[in-house]
Amino acid sequence: MIKFVGVHHRHQYSIAEVEDAIIKEMPEIVCVELPPDDYMKFLLVRFYLETEMKIAIVTACDINARVFLIDCEKEVIEKRLRKSLKIKNEKAFEKFHEGSIAGFLKIVWNENEDEYKKAQEILIKERDAIMAKKIKMLKEKFRDKKILCVVGHSHVNGIKKFLEDNSLLENFLKEREIEVKEPLELDCSEIKIFS
Repeated sequence: MIKFVGVHHRHQYSIAEVEDAIIKEMPEIVCVELPPDDYMKFLLVRFYLETEMKIAIVTACDINARVFLIDCEKEVIEKRLRKSLKIKNEKAFEKFHEGSIAGFLKIVWNENEDEYKKAQEILIKERDAIMAKKIKMLKEKFRDKKILCVVGHSHVNGIKKFLEDNSLLENFLKEREIEVKEPLELDCSEIKIFS
């Protein structure tokens, strides 16, 4: 069984919602929308920890669930953006590195509306497909386990659509030449040290 908690990133309400959902559902697997290559920053930068993703990870560890990161690496997303877009404004990519997707998209929108649509495809739809594939991998590996996925609201419907139609998912990944790696499992003992 797969359930979703759609969150508004860095919003106080979502922090409480995520904690409540994990305690109520008691999942054995918790999937979190966090890129593996952003994880060390997540551990080392204290202000970054006070988010719904921190709460999801810490609460999951507290109930002895296994925690997996299902988002695509930021480095891969940036490469795809740079390859696909004609935007050369480095301020846009500075916003991307800061974690401000909205800031990145605003600059792209101001420069070129067509490029904005392409950027949204990469930042939303391609990541929906990648996260769906990783959730599918976990579902196949842990067949009878309850899985709870904590992702942004904007990803929930897209991920569900890909999960419901395997040929749609596989064809989309093949057309876009997207290779999906195994989801990264976190070490809860490490989490407890840093939290």
